[in-house]
Amino acid sequence: MAQGTEKTLYGNVFHRNICWQRSYERVEGEEIIMALYGSLRDGLYNSRRLNLPNRSDFLGITRIKGYALYSLGPYPAIYSAEKDSVVAEVRRFSGKKQLEVAKSIDYMELFGGYHREYVDLEIEQQKVKGLIYVYDEKPETEVIEHGDWIKYLNEKGSSE
Repeated sequence: MAQGTEKTLYGNVFHRNICWQRSYERVEGEEIIMALYGSLRDGLYNSRRLNLPNRSDFLGITRIKGYALYSLGPYPAIYSAEKDSVVAEVRRFSGKKQLEVAKSIDYMELFGGYHREYVDLEIEQQKVKGLIYVYDEKPETEVIEHGDWIKYLNEKGSSE
């Protein structure tokens, strides 16, 4: 194995392990608030599949500063970026059945190459703390400048 390849492989493996450790604790609590920016937004594939409108409480739409939105093809990723922001739908999961849905989302995201970050969210002048799923490595694809996955899909003329 070439020395450069070995270093890159070690770097990626090391980075993934650090990100996994950061998210390893199982998400717990009486309620979980999530900022959803991709296929979990209302009307899109994973939202329909998990029936999120009926299995969580919609709190509103917000814009989260400090992250850039990238297309990974059929779904997006976000990664830290000082000057960018992302449009997200904020949902609260509470009660046993809703918390089970939140935990299945958590499992899907963590094993999909994402980790949890807790962020301050503002919805109609109300501040709440929630979690957002951030891609483990900076995507090597183009940034979606406006930061809105639904707008991006509409611009492309594709429906999820």
